[in-house]
Amino acid sequence: MWTCPNCNCTFKITNQNHFCDSTNNFLSGKTEVSLALYRELLSTLEKIGPIILRETKSMMVIASDTAFAYIIKLGKNFIDIVLPFNEPFAENLCFRKIALVPGSNQYNHHLRIMTLRDFNEEVTEYFRKAYANGKNISTTRA
Repeated sequence: MWTCPNCNCTFKITNQNHFCDSTNNFLSGKTEVSLALYRELLSTLEKIGPIILRETKSMMVIASDTAFAYIIKLGKNFIDIVLPFNEPFAENLCFRKIALVPGSNQYNHHLRIMTLRDFNEEVTEYFRKAYANGKNISTTRA
């Protein structure tokens, strides 16, 4: 494990490329609607398990042991999230786009949250799957 001497974030890779700053830059100037969606996202994910937030210049990375979700945009009245999976989950009602990452076996699943009601059971179940991938654990429930 490597700890950045500037921001004290820990990473598995020595000298991991990252943006040393707080989430305040990413959230600066956002509307109350998008901030409420952001808070609900964090609340939903924290019910699944502990998370780590890391800001980059263009997005917010959400990790457990490793990254499992990315906030790619906070609009005026929405939040765009990407969940990477090793298979496409085409039979769903929540993803607006599923795309194979070139040169990999990873499929990015794009989700746009526009209301608090969008944090439904289907979306939460995909968050659980993504979180399990970040922890490298099985999502099978007893």
